[in-house]
Amino acid sequence: MEFETVIGLEVHAQLLTKTKIFCGCKSAFGGEPNSRGCPVCLGLPGSLPVLNRAAVDMAIRMGLAVHCTIARKSIFARKNYFYPDLPKGYQISQYDLPVCEHGKVAIEVDGQTKEIGITRIHLEEDAGKLVPRPGRRLAL
Repeated sequence: MEFETVIGLEVHAQLLTKTKIFCGCKSAFGGEPNSRGCPVCLGLPGSLPVLNRAAVDMAIRMGLAVHCTIARKSIFARKNYFYPDLPKGYQISQYDLPVCEHGKVAIEVDGQTKEIGITRIHLEEDAGKLVPRPGRRLAL
């Protein structure tokens, strides 16, 4: 019996958009805790997310750069889970129909060109940033 080693990596990238992916809050790093939030970020009743066009454009450009198929239709879903830096209890993400699929990157190894397959490029909101205060323990 012969086996082939397959190693998968999940790589996250923060897009350099001016606002978050589903609302108008600034996406700049830093600031005081809880200073970059709104009813959409908190998932308050009656608030609706609006997709950031710049984020979609950047994902498509990345997909084109790595020879992906660009989907004519993609779908977002709610991933429900508890995490301390996820105040609304769910994350908006793509899985079944991501914006880009089936790409490849060529690399050179020992003088030979090899292709690394890319399964998907998808968009999702960042859950947040947990900043524990000094001297306090986080109890889950």
